[in-house]
Amino acid sequence: MKKISIYVLVILVIVLISCQTTVKDIPPNLSPAEFFQKAQDASENGNYTLSMEYYRTFQKRFPDNFEKNLWASYEIAFLYHKMGKDKTAIKLFNELLNKYATQGKKDWPVAPKILAQKIRDELIKKENKKK
Repeated sequence: MKKISIYVLVILVIVLISCQTTVKDIPPNLSPAEFFQKAQDASENGNYTLSMEYYRTFQKRFPDNFEKNLWASYEIAFLYHKMGKDKTAIKLFNELLNKYATQGKKDWPVAPKILAQKIRDELIKKENKKK
């Protein structure tokens, strides 16, 4: 009986690993809109790691698309929050807010900044209540 359980577990792990999408599996010709749609789809399906992979790959492939990169940075931080990794989320929100403070220009979208500030402040309050 134990041998069967071990085999089932091994097969399950192999199946799960083989189903994960990696950067090399992300098609090279995706448009920015397609990256964001696939990331959103992955997030809605609870696959936050895959969603982050799409956002990070987008940032690597489209480094000059500053507006979408700001949104990708916001989404990655928010995904960490959804995963329960609030300390990492706070750190990433702070990095995004620091970009706005040090490099921000008038034509940068304000929504990622406002959302990052709001969620970061809520997470900090939550962290402080735990202490």
